Amino acid sequence: MKKEPHKKPAHWRHNYEDHSLKFLDWVDHLGLERTWFGRFIIILEKKFQIRRLAFIFLFSIVLAFVITFEFHSDLNFKLGELTKFDVISPISFEMVDEVTTEEKRVKAEMSVPVIFDYDPNIFDKVSNGLYRSFRLMRLKLRNTQWPKSALEKEEVIKDFIIHKGEFEKELSAEIPNHIFEWLVHNKFAARIENVLIKNLEVWLQGKIADGADKYIPMQQSMIISRVVQKNNSGREFSIRKGDIIDISQADTFELKDLSGFDKAKPFEINYMQHLSQLLLVPNLTLNKQEIASRRQTAREAIIPILISVKKNQTIIPAGTVIQPIHMAILKEIQVLKSDRRQDIMMVAIAFLFLFIIIVFFQYLKRFARRVRVETKDIFVMGIVTLGTVILAKIYLFSIEATLIVKFGAMIPAAFFLYSAPFAAGPMLVGLLIQSGEVVWLFTAFMALVCGVLTEMNFATMLVVFVGGIAAARGVYSCKTRNDIYWAGFRTGIVNALVIGLVVILSKLDHDSFSKELFVAVPAGFMAGIFSSFITMIVIPLLESIFNYTTDVRLLELSNLNHPLLKEMIVKAPGTYHHSMLVGSMVEAAAEEITANPLLAKVMCYYHDIGKMEHSNYFIENQKPGHNPHDHISPYMSKTLLIAHVKDGVELGMSYKLGKPIIDGIIQHHGTTLIAFFYNKALDLKGDGEGEVSEEEFRYPGPRPQFREAALCMLADSIEAAARSLDEPTPARLQNIVRSIVQRKFMEGQLDDCSLTLKDLSKVENAFIRILLGIYHQRIDYPKAAGGISGDRAPIRGGYVSGKLPN
Repeated sequence: MKKEPHKKPAHWRHNYEDHSLKFLDWVDHLGLERTWFGRFIIILEKKFQIRRLAFIFLFSIVLAFVITFEFHSDLNFKLGELTKFDVISPISFEMVDEVTTEEKRVKAEMSVPVIFDYDPNIFDKVSNGLYRSFRLMRLKLRNTQWPKSALEKEEVIKDFIIHKGEFEKELSAEIPNHIFEWLVHNKFAARIENVLIKNLEVWLQGKIADGADKYIPMQQSMIISRVVQKNNSGREFSIRKGDIIDISQADTFELKDLSGFDKAKPFEINYMQHLSQLLLVPNLTLNKQEIASRRQTAREAIIPILISVKKNQTIIPAGTVIQPIHMAILKEIQVLKSDRRQDIMMVAIAFLFLFIIIVFFQYLKRFARRVRVETKDIFVMGIVTLGTVILAKIYLFSIEATLIVKFGAMIPAAFFLYSAPFAAGPMLVGLLIQSGEVVWLFTAFMALVCGVLTEMNFATMLVVFVGGIAAARGVYSCKTRNDIYWAGFRTGIVNALVIGLVVILSKLDHDSFSKELFVAVPAGFMAGIFSSFITMIVIPLLESIFNYTTDVRLLELSNLNHPLLKEMIVKAPGTYHHSMLVGSMVEAAAEEITANPLLAKVMCYYHDIGKMEHSNYFIENQKPGHNPHDHISPYMSKTLLIAHVKDGVELGMSYKLGKPIIDGIIQHHGTTLIAFFYNKALDLKGDGEGEVSEEEFRYPGPRPQFREAALCMLADSIEAAARSLDEPTPARLQNIVRSIVQRKFMEGQLDDCSLTLKDLSKVENAFIRILLGIYHQRIDYPKAAGGISGDRAPIRGGYVSGKLPN
């Protein structure tokens, strides 16, 4: 025979204990508490909750790893290699395009005109040297004895060559020996000097340079000439390249003026022309230093060309030959994604998350002391955060990798970012955890995590935060599964509005404003709808694994076809009816004091399920004239009554009713005294027997820890008392309600919950209203109409005469 689900062994009760208390028991067992190290560890555990802190740090490390993990890794290519697939950037970054920048810099350098220094005084220098050299030689000749014999004269001329060095020094030019001898033969005549000076003056009026073609690029047609001055600030003027005469082409210079040489021999003209060409000096000198300076200035004036690469952007399409620029981009990605950089970034992100979580918990500890965050809640919030981040990364990777390639030019990247289902996290936590402060802080943390995930994108943080708050508010007190879809719809609207405003503020002056606005706003709306779909899929799994009781789960438990309620109506019909009435009373009272009406009602439905084990020992299930307590001792009777709490907990755990319902089963009697059997024990006590302990006849508790459990306690006692009244008149019902509420308050049963005196006044009025509706006066119909009397029909609280009302 198949075993009933609620027939679990009694040792199952240890599953409902607080296992964190076993840590100190384990330490005590090891004897560490007697050592200084053990005492130190225990103090740290009590004061700083080391285990919880270690768990949070481990979670931060894992979360940072998930955020920094990238799907792309194979970026090893060779120059000239043909790619077989689209190479996608795993990160967003900016880098300098060195190749293009260098090309622009070289082009800027080449655009700088060649600079020559122009010396307008070069003729004066040459003519002065010519004058001094000829004068010196003429002085030398005057001191020379010239023989009359031609042969001897030739010997003197040959000997005079010893003065050639002095002549060349003054002339600043090297002279061939035969020309020097010819000058000596003509005794350095002034007429030769004059011809040279006149022709040099004519020649040096042009622009003469040495090897200009070697320094002037072919594409340049103009050069800059700067007049040489002492302060290096001479005026500048432009010269056409074709107007510059290269001194290497000196043979093209012909004598223009031969005054005094009308009858000169040809060789003499050639000597003078050659000598003139030797004396010719360039008046344009290349200024390499100034050219280098100006080219450097032009090079530095070129702003580096930046390449902006977005995450998941195709940087090398399939079938492309790898170029140097591609190699530079791939090298930059490898540098940015080096292991050392990733490790440092991951650790920094982990510590950032750790500090944020610690600050948030300190805020709760200081300003929200009534909020208790259990280890299970922290664990679930961590799983939801990790799941949301992993889902978002997979979504962004898969969607962007497939759609950006085809529609990247038409659809802005913001569409894919804003359409990610980030709101699913706050929506799930809002369903699982009822504390508004915790949900608010979780949403803020989720927004920061998403900001880090999207590389500190402030717009994403803002949208996730506002949209997350809207999502958590949308699922608050949802009555049906469809409410989750409506929450997603409202979240989508909020996302769309926020995104629209963000785009207006940030992109109003951009050319792509209209396009991004009309694409990003629908993406935000889609994200809200998508988040609700994910929530609908995941929430039953989290409810089952972690035994959470959400409002949606409460709706399922409120179904009267639940196996436990169907079993109770058969085994304990009185208890079933009592539970339904108590549920109605508590639901009305919870609505008055802004408690959770659904939780309060469902808790009351199941608060007495433990009575099914021994239903005939509870008065609401007994038949008239048959009371099994008459045949057992009051000690056994109180044991049976107290046992229904334990049995109810075991049933609740086996049917996975959830912690709030089981807490209500445990707390709905608090530590109240079972007065009837306590007094019976006092009456039966003999003279020689020991004192009857009052504590022995009290429920083990604890007292109600939250408002819904306190309402269940009050309604349970009030409905039972009202049921026992023979004549439940309005006045008597009001007296019962007020007296029981006052007694529970005076006994301290309501000390551990947050009910105020104002709340208790509202609760009393709600209970009285429901009880008056249940126990209203009814007419006893005449026997002819199926009633129990004739002309006078008794009514609760009195009699009336007359006929049946029309």
